[in-house]
Amino acid sequence: MQQQQLTELHYHNNYPYTYQQQSLYTHQQPSQPPSQPQQSLQPSFHPQQPVPPPYTTQATTSQCRPILLPASSIPGTLSAAPPFVRAFPPVLSSYNISSKEFTAIIDAINIALAEPTPFTVLGVAGQGVGFIPSGIAQGVSLGLGIAAGAGSAASAYIRTKMVLEKVNREVFAPKGLALEILKDDEVMRRLNTTVKSLDPLERLQELGPFVETLSFDVGPVIRHSNVIDRISAKQAAMKQEGKEKKKHEKETKRTRKREKAAEKYSRPVDSIDEQWDSDTESLIEIEAKMAKLESKIVDINAQTDAKLGEASGKRAGEIAKRRQKDLAEVEKERGKLQEKHEKAVAKLQKKADKKEDKGEKKVAKLQWIMIHTI
Repeated sequence: MQQQQLTELHYHNNYPYTYQQQSLYTHQQPSQPPSQPQQSLQPSFHPQQPVPPPYTTQATTSQCRPILLPASSIPGTLSAAPPFVRAFPPVLSSYNISSKEFTAIIDAINIALAEPTPFTVLGVAGQGVGFIPSGIAQGVSLGLGIAAGAGSAASAYIRTKMVLEKVNREVFAPKGLALEILKDDEVMRRLNTTVKSLDPLERLQELGPFVETLSFDVGPVIRHSNVIDRISAKQAAMKQEGKEKKKHEKETKRTRKREKAAEKYSRPVDSIDEQWDSDTESLIEIEAKMAKLESKIVDINAQTDAKLGEASGKRAGEIAKRRQKDLAEVEKERGKLQEKHEKAVAKLQKKADKKEDKGEKKVAKLQWIMIHTI
């Protein structure tokens, strides 16, 4: 068993990269070097032992883990499918698939997923641009020929299907592997698990024990020789850059709100809900008022006790009676605040449940690339 590297995700030029540190997880590496005949991701067995079934959907009992790459974001209702993250699973080196070759395949899939807007702009849809002419990308000698012209006017579904069929037939199937694009719920079903995060990369991190390690330290997108591919690739990159910019601006705005709230109510920033809004602020204001009432009760008792120490007889009775009246007024006010507090908490809980349901429906649209043994 070889120890894998756990990767910490960062971004540079719209692509994630990593600082690597030692992982707690390990995976089964083939026992022979890459120069030997192609091997299976599954562990070797003694010839006299029964041969186990191929890839199992139960990740908890399987000794071979699939490879997962998530889409960079969750698609909107009417928007085109977002590109998949660019990364390389080191385990593929044992199958004589290099980082450069693998990322070229991912780039080709991303081009196939891109909107066919360039064709409308250039008016070349009817000029016989081939779906799969020669060359996957400059400098990559897989002989696949899927990148050039992949961003044609055909539907993204057909383009992507053609790319997957070709890479499976010519690259993965001969090595005992298969590449699929799956929805999130199918991935969770096959891994027999669930995760809570909605962000694609955070979901990937949660799935760490079930899947092969990825390295995000990969080369840049190779410049394609076909002008349509270049436009499609640039279009996808610009769209992703815009999404990342909006996401960063939204997070910055949310952080500023939390910092202001923490300062206003003299609380640590970490105690302020990340989804700060008017309802959350209303709850905190109620809690602040309730805290003041508690202090008021302490003051009433302290002042009354001090007066009682100097009074006697009828005067002491009047002071005690005054205390009861003051405490009753405070208790009445606290009761009203307690009722408001319960309603505010219930409202926030209802919003949280609704948001969770919405998040589950949204994340169901997330797509993954899965590579597993056949």
